[in-house]
Amino acid sequence: MEPLYIAVCEDMPQEADRLLAMLQSSSVPTSCTVFSSGEALLGQYRPGLFDLLLMDVYMSGVTGIQTVERIRAVDEEVPVAFITTSLDFTRESYRLFALSYLEKPVGQRELERVLEIARLKKENRPALVLSRNGARERIPLTEIVYLEQRARRLLVHLRGGREIPFYEKLSAMPEQLSGQPFFFCHKSFCASLPHVQRIDAGLRCFVMDDGNNVPIRRESMAGAKKAFEDYLFSRTRGGL
Repeated sequence: MEPLYIAVCEDMPQEADRLLAMLQSSSVPTSCTVFSSGEALLGQYRPGLFDLLLMDVYMSGVTGIQTVERIRAVDEEVPVAFITTSLDFTRESYRLFALSYLEKPVGQRELERVLEIARLKKENRPALVLSRNGARERIPLTEIVYLEQRARRLLVHLRGGREIPFYEKLSAMPEQLSGQPFFFCHKSFCASLPHVQRIDAGLRCFVMDDGNNVPIRRESMAGAKKAFEDYLFSRTRGGL
C-alpha cells in the first residue's frame, strides 16, 4: 500500500511528537513531514506534495486557518484536518472544506478515521491507468515525477525515487494526461510540472525535485518555459 504523505503543522514540539507516535502506530502507512509554523509549510507547499494536512489552529504568526486559506487559493483538493483545543473555529473549517475537526488530545480512533478517509480520497484521485502483468494499475498523477520511454518500456518515475516499468508507449499518454499539469518535452520524456524545480536553459532540461534532469528538445524550449511559467503563476495567484 502506498503511504499517505502527511504534513503535520504544529508549533508545540510535544504535541507534534505525540501525533507522530500515533501516526507511526496507525494501520495506514504514512510518511510525515513536521512544520513548526504556517509560514514554514507555506514556504514549501505545492499542490500534490501531501495527501493530508494535520493543521493546528492556534499557532503564533500565521494561524492554521490563515495557512489553509492561502493553500486553498491554489489547491482545492488536499484534505485538511484541523486540530485544536477549542471548537470556536468549526464554521471556518467547513468554509475551508476541512475533512475533520479534531479536539486535543487527539485519540487514536479519531485519527485512524481521518487517515482512512484520506486514503480513500487518494485512491480515487486522477490517475494514469496502465497495464502490467495482465492487470490494470492506477498510478495517482501526483505521485508521478516524470515519464520516460526507454526502448519498448515506459518507465514511470515516482516520488521517493521509485521506478515502475510498463510495456506501453509514451505517445499513447497525451489522451490520459489532457488537462493535467504535464508537459511532453521530448519524444522520450514527459515531465510533471509540480515536480519541476527550474529550467536549465544551458543544458536544455527540466531540473526535477528528485534530483534528475529531464531533457527538453530544442524546438520545445519556448513551450516548456511558457508551460512552467503558467503553472507557477497558477500556484502563486493565491499568495503562497
